[in-house]
Amino acid sequence: MENESQKVDQRFEFLEKCVSKAFNVKSDRWQKCVATEEQRQLIQDFLDKSEHKTLVISLNSSGQLIPALGLSGTGKYKSVYFVKRCKTALSSDKMKTQLFCGDVCHSPLEQFSVLVEKVVEPVLSNARNHRDFPHVVSQDLMRHIHVLKNNVFVIAGQVKGKTHLPVPPGFEQFEPVAHEGEKSVHLVDKRLIHSMETVVIDWSHQVYKVLKKDSSEPLLEGKNPTPHAEIKFWKNRLADLQGIHNQFQSPRVLMLAELLAAVDSSYYPAFAKMLRDVSEARNETRDINTFLKPIERLVEDVENADFSEVKGKIAPLMHTVCLIWANSKYYNSPARIIVLLQEICNLLIQQARSFLNPEDILKGDVLESLSRVQMAIDGLTHFKSTYEDRRANLSQYQRNQNEVKPWDFSPLLVFVGLDHFMKRLRTIETLLLTVVDMMKLEKVEFGGILGKSLSQRVQILHEDFLETYKTFSEKPYDCLDVSNVEFEADFMEFQLKVENTERQLSTIFCHAFDDAAGLEHAFKVLDMFGRLLERPLIAADAHTRYRMLIKMFDKQLECCKLIFKQQMQTGETQGYSPVSKNMPVVAGGLKFVQQLKERIQIPYNNFRFINHP
Repeated sequence: MENESQKVDQRFEFLEKCVSKAFNVKSDRWQKCVATEEQRQLIQDFLDKSEHKTLVISLNSSGQLIPALGLSGTGKYKSVYFVKRCKTALSSDKMKTQLFCGDVCHSPLEQFSVLVEKVVEPVLSNARNHRDFPHVVSQDLMRHIHVLKNNVFVIAGQVKGKTHLPVPPGFEQFEPVAHEGEKSVHLVDKRLIHSMETVVIDWSHQVYKVLKKDSSEPLLEGKNPTPHAEIKFWKNRLADLQGIHNQFQSPRVLMLAELLAAVDSSYYPAFAKMLRDVSEARNETRDINTFLKPIERLVEDVENADFSEVKGKIAPLMHTVCLIWANSKYYNSPARIIVLLQEICNLLIQQARSFLNPEDILKGDVLESLSRVQMAIDGLTHFKSTYEDRRANLSQYQRNQNEVKPWDFSPLLVFVGLDHFMKRLRTIETLLLTVVDMMKLEKVEFGGILGKSLSQRVQILHEDFLETYKTFSEKPYDCLDVSNVEFEADFMEFQLKVENTERQLSTIFCHAFDDAAGLEHAFKVLDMFGRLLERPLIAADAHTRYRMLIKMFDKQLECCKLIFKQQMQTGETQGYSPVSKNMPVVAGGLKFVQQLKERIQIPYNNFRFINHP
């Protein structure tokens, strides 16, 4: 019954008619839209729930109707909107009275601009429509119309990344005065002069807002732009300044400048200075764009390369940066080059993050993750060393006796973000090295009298550590996000648990070492613990046992010396030395010497693997 009621829901039929008419599509498109349970439920919620006031249905690139609750974005295609007159659920009989609809193009601002220019302004500025208006009201209406038109004109330019300079009201009245020359300047209406001066003030606000923009703003806002942002900034700035320059060179603006000069306006010097500032900024931006162009391809090479190949692309990139510093007239200042170097750091951080994949770095294979982290640290360290090398050899880029200015700014200004990221990488490297060391406990098995109990204790510690690491690695946050203080707190807690484990392992090591039957067994205990003996808490106790190893080796040497003397004495008294059964005298003698040598040489070689001062 419920499905039948949905099929004959007249509210859906009303929406279907509106959408089909607006998009000029057949009803099967609508049927496909509501056939999807998720989309049908979204429309149903709009109709039944009072909190949803707006429904937007748009047509995507594949010709499908997509509903959405709100005007978040209409994409590149036309959309139809339905808005409730008040927050209430809609019934079939209220659809026409409580709901109004319309369509909006993919660029509403352009549509509104055309509406203002072609409909609103002609209708409201028509003098015949002002016949019954008082003069004051008519003037005020004209002023508001002009303000609206200029605001839409300016905002439309800002959306496109351009600066549109609005014209003053009554601009058409300037032209006759300009053509008549200086003789009629005194006849110019004071209100027109005031209008000209007002628009110069407005233009100066717009222009100097553009001139004050700097490519360092994203960095100061805490964002992480790459060199592409720098290149794009200067390209957009050049296009914007060129557009402003072209508007200033238009006949209307030149005429306005002549009139300001003719009436000896106090705003003319400021206007002339603004023209000069725009011209200088345009020349500066053109120069910077020329020198930044070669670096664009190198940046793309770094972005498209696997991180294992990035190391070889750093030198050409830094070489080009040095060439820009040495040859550009406007980019060889610390403020400019620091921004570019910081953005290169951000690019390398971005590539390292993609290479490491924060989601899997603690959840994947430990050895593979450790290898990737160490490779990332190596690549970033190489970039810093390349920077120091280029900084020390900037004089190589000197041309035509023009001395190259040194990079006398602090490297901390360049590497502040990179250093924080590398610190986090080293923290993760420490974490993974700890995991690798602790994983070896799985295969530890002691012999001797206490062997079984010690082995069981080690296995318990191993299982506890795995549980601790599993809890840590399953945290939902991004471990490579340096702003995430939660990771640091969790790592400190993890370290405390590891230190507790190390203390217990240190005790177990001492018991196992002391329980060793001889020198060979003692070295086996050392081998089982491996790199764990280098961890500070365990190393402190291990170092005290190394002296015992030397004493045990001295005892072994004395034992070998005694055996050798006894063999020699037996040979002197009996005329021959005893040899192994069924062996000739010479071969038996050689075998005896070889075995005695191995008894000394093997433990002696084992001392080489002990890391002790």
